[in-house]
Amino acid sequence: MTAQSTEPLVSEDQTVSGWHVAMIVIGIAITLPAFLVGAEIMGTLGTKQGTLAIIIGGGILAAIASACMYIAVSERRTTYQLLDASFGKMGSRMVSFLISLTLLGWFGVTVSLFGQAAAKSFEEIFALHLPIGFYIIIGCLVMTITTIYGFRAMDILSKFTVPLMLVILIVGVYFVSSNFSWQQIWNMPANTEGVVTGFGGAVSIVVGSFMVGVTILPDISRFINRKRQIYVASLGSFGTFFTLILIMAGLPGLMTGEKDLVVSMYQSGLGIPALIMMIFASWTTNVSNLYSCSLGMAQVAPKVKRWQITILSGIVGGVFALSGIMAHLIEFLVLLGIFIPPVAGIYISHFFFSCAESRNAVSLSAIVSWVLASGTAFATSRDLFALTSIPAMDSLLMAIILYAVIAKAYVYLLRSQPSDGY
Repeated sequence: MTAQSTEPLVSEDQTVSGWHVAMIVIGIAITLPAFLVGAEIMGTLGTKQGTLAIIIGGGILAAIASACMYIAVSERRTTYQLLDASFGKMGSRMVSFLISLTLLGWFGVTVSLFGQAAAKSFEEIFALHLPIGFYIIIGCLVMTITTIYGFRAMDILSKFTVPLMLVILIVGVYFVSSNFSWQQIWNMPANTEGVVTGFGGAVSIVVGSFMVGVTILPDISRFINRKRQIYVASLGSFGTFFTLILIMAGLPGLMTGEKDLVVSMYQSGLGIPALIMMIFASWTTNVSNLYSCSLGMAQVAPKVKRWQITILSGIVGGVFALSGIMAHLIEFLVLLGIFIPPVAGIYISHFFFSCAESRNAVSLSAIVSWVLASGTAFATSRDLFALTSIPAMDSLLMAIILYAVIAKAYVYLLRSQPSDGY
């Protein structure tokens, strides 16, 4: 399967090792919304159950990421170019637009949290009183300018910031937990009644919190130099550091009752390091969000220059942040865990089951599979019936199976009219 596009393939001199991509993914994972997700899960389930839910969620993401990365390295195409073959030219544009809007939502959530944390940080550390909107605008400006320079800027930024953020995060959790024994920490019960609904719901939120990121992984993983390096990238990010980040972000909330990790670090006397981590965490994550968003919008509006799309997307993301999108974060993640995984499931199925390339503008096989898979996950999320108990996983698996069956059955029925596609 080869998605047709005028965009050139990745040249050999542009490729990097799996660790380069893993560092970018880790940089994206160290983000303020992820800290909140970790705190919600650990606070609602306690240390033991919360840790297990996060590890299982990370393992699921690593497995899906490996498949997506394998396709990306095989094809050397962006996510949106890959979607052409399974969804059709117009169908892929519709999906690209939806994913791009989702990424703008993530951009808005992240920069909104950045604005709130920055306002509080500068007020407490430097006694500087400025409105949250000011910091949101500054954050949008810096993130947008960085994104204009593309993958290389992301690579350089992650090399510099990720090690520093990991050190600050580890030191911060150590300071917060210094008055507790390992046994006390491990046996801490749930202390909040959050919006997380049970163990399966917690796993689904972990998967949903980064499912958009996994779906669009081809945007950056197409630069991996060799196929065996995909396991370094997937296991080195989702399989290890991603889970550790969520766990470490959630533990302080159990010990102090304060869900906000940055606030917990302030209370432990780590004001400046917390401020540095908060700035870099927002920066690395939102550069990735905006980069993939611009790639998607470029498929929707191919005649518009990429840098123009990036600037416009940054402005729209800033408007989302100023409009108060943060208030709906968890509900947003639950919906992502239902409607986005089928997109990855369909292009995974298309590649590994060698489905014929769509010749129609819109592939009914892909659209029907997407609707049915999303509907199934929505039903399981409402406990109408149960499959894996993880709605995000339900939608992904259903999409893989449904697309393979429907696409091949449709082609078989119309084999006497191959020019019609499917």
